[in-house]
Amino acid sequence: MKWRLAFAFAVVASSGAATFAQDAWPTKPVSVLVPFAAGGNTDVLARIFAERLSARLGQQFVIENRAGAGGTTGVVAMTKAAADGYTLGVATTAGLASNAVIMKDKLGYNTERDIAYLYNMATQPNLLVAHPSVPAKTLPELAAWLKANPKTPYATSGIGSSQHICGEMLAQQAGVEMSAVAYRASNLQMQDLIAGHIKLACDNFATAWEQVKAGNARAIAVGSPKRYSFSPDVPTFAETFPGFEVLSAFGWIGQANLDKAIVAKIIAELSAVGEEPEVKKRLALLGVESSGLSGAEFAAYMRSERERLVPIVEKAGIQVP
Repeated sequence: MKWRLAFAFAVVASSGAATFAQDAWPTKPVSVLVPFAAGGNTDVLARIFAERLSARLGQQFVIENRAGAGGTTGVVAMTKAAADGYTLGVATTAGLASNAVIMKDKLGYNTERDIAYLYNMATQPNLLVAHPSVPAKTLPELAAWLKANPKTPYATSGIGSSQHICGEMLAQQAGVEMSAVAYRASNLQMQDLIAGHIKLACDNFATAWEQVKAGNARAIAVGSPKRYSFSPDVPTFAETFPGFEVLSAFGWIGQANLDKAIVAKIIAELSAVGEEPEVKKRLALLGVESSGLSGAEFAAYMRSERERLVPIVEKAGIQVP
């Protein structure tokens, strides 16, 4: 009887501790590590959600930009931080899928064992844009121009970024040679494209589309499986090269051993923010589509992306230098 009473007390105590952890968090500011520089697409999305979490939970969610290594430096730092709910991360397909395939055991973390997948804010395709000085207006015309201008530089956010994958796929399928140039953030790529220092970029749609609308760049093709809702007049890559898809996801992550009660609260709060009309409006203005995947569904999506990217990376021969 005493053993049963002790066991029952332990169960109640454990349940109470979990409830307390969930109710109490957060009691101080939360650091949110973003693996790209300030002003880029990932950073802007993270700040939209962090701003609303701060308002909802009464503690500041402070963005810390940890750029480098194709979007993995910030993820490494997040996985090594204390799993107490006060250091979270935002990551993209680069850090959670493509670089896991490319870097393997050199990645610095294991995408299956070291990460709690919390909430995917949005997904969007990449948009291939060219400086107005490039004479090509369609993808077949660009392929021909690239053959006549071998090793043309194109902008990326580093090895394994969606921009890099896009360029490698284009080079492979068009039968051309291109040279990747790494930038710390999308906005820096666009600055150089506008200035004519670089002629091509296959950037996240939201960033690239702004320059198309402003007349600073020409849209060539979009990486969605079908024409994108925000740019229905822009052809897909797949219309010229069947099966060509390049999309990015932007999600919140934590440490794998983060308290389950805190994980549940974070997911609930992020999901609520994602449903706010004003947030949906701001995402639409950015040109991204809300995702809403959370927890196990978010993890499963990233797992499927890793599986999809394996043959692409191997065929392209992308390696860590």
